Amino acid sequence: MSSVAYPNYPRDGRRMLVVLLLGNLVVHATMFLARPVVSYRVLALGGDETTVGIVVATGALLPVFTAVPTGRLCDRGHAPAIVLSGLALVLTGPLLLAQMDSLVWLAVVNTIYSIGLLTVMVGGQVLVTGMSAPAQRDRNFGWFTAAASLGQMVGPLIAGWVMSLAHERDLLLATTYAFYAASAIAAVAAVMFVGLLLALRGSDVVTPSGRAGERSGQGSALRLLADRQLAVAMLVSGGVIAAVDLITAYLPVLGTHYGLSPGFVGVLLSVRAGASFLSRVFLGVLVIRVGRLRVILVSTALAACGMAALIGVTGEVLLVLLMVLLGITLGLGQPLTMTWVVQQAPKRLRATALALRVSGNRVAQSAVPALAGALSAVAGVTAPFGLAAGLLAVAAGCVVPFVRTRSSGS
Repeated sequence: MSSVAYPNYPRDGRRMLVVLLLGNLVVHATMFLARPVVSYRVLALGGDETTVGIVVATGALLPVFTAVPTGRLCDRGHAPAIVLSGLALVLTGPLLLAQMDSLVWLAVVNTIYSIGLLTVMVGGQVLVTGMSAPAQRDRNFGWFTAAASLGQMVGPLIAGWVMSLAHERDLLLATTYAFYAASAIAAVAAVMFVGLLLALRGSDVVTPSGRAGERSGQGSALRLLADRQLAVAMLVSGGVIAAVDLITAYLPVLGTHYGLSPGFVGVLLSVRAGASFLSRVFLGVLVIRVGRLRVILVSTALAACGMAALIGVTGEVLLVLLMVLLGITLGLGQPLTMTWVVQQAPKRLRATALALRVSGNRVAQSAVPALAGALSAVAGVTAPFGLAAGLLAVAAGCVVPFVRTRSSGS
């Protein structure tokens, strides 16, 4: 791996990339530790399932409005300040959540905490872009999202273990313990990112200097969506992340319908997550051999077929194989669309484009499950998987013209 992505890039670039990957892993561990604990805290404070939904939806939707301004600030050379401010919220958010005994204030603090998480996510993607030469981006974004997958697997395990230290009937105390643990883990991430930013200080990775002749951060964010490739990349990304959320939310429901045990459903979800991790580790090699757009097209189309197959498959072995297929194919979508967005957007608006992609993901994560819930009330428990299959099929169809154009031009 070449350690030189830009003229003023630090010599020990490989070590810096490793620190960034580890920091991303730790951030996602604390994120996926705290997320389920927020729901338990709502229940401990006397809320019900509806209240949980309101608190979670508020924390998911409101930060969307901060994503694009965050990206624009990064484009203007303020990425270090953005990352540090996000880390401050990620570090203090769980400490404040542990003190909340009001559902309203819990929702408010959770929203602020979610803004911090989104800010760090956008800043992290900007750092990957700056630390990667164009030929390295698919691989490095693959590793970046693979690290996130590990954090997503570790976080809930830590949450369960920490909560078990409290008396089993004292749910409020158990959530307090878990929030303290989330803050402690966030402190580790803060140390990693601060060290990384100090090492990158003055380099082109964190400043817009040297981006030939373009005034960084200037231009309309909405005009980016007029670029068909950027719009399709966002569609694919939103469809993939919504499909993952639907699997997580509705596979237990489908398992109950088919008579599968909760333990086996947990195994299926773990198999999917593990397969996504492996696919991201080897993403760079796959893109070199097949091509980015072809991989996006084939993986999205196969994911659509896999989601549709969930409607009728009941055998345990077949379900495991389907989870492997879905894990591999859905795991490729996020890192590949990150690279697609970065390659397609003007240099001065790359961070803004990445932020738009994150915003689209959040909207999809809110709107698609809501629509799936309405459909399942009418058409049954398999409807969410049919919806996901349809969205992925549409997304794959939108990629086809660009694959043909690229092939005809080669």
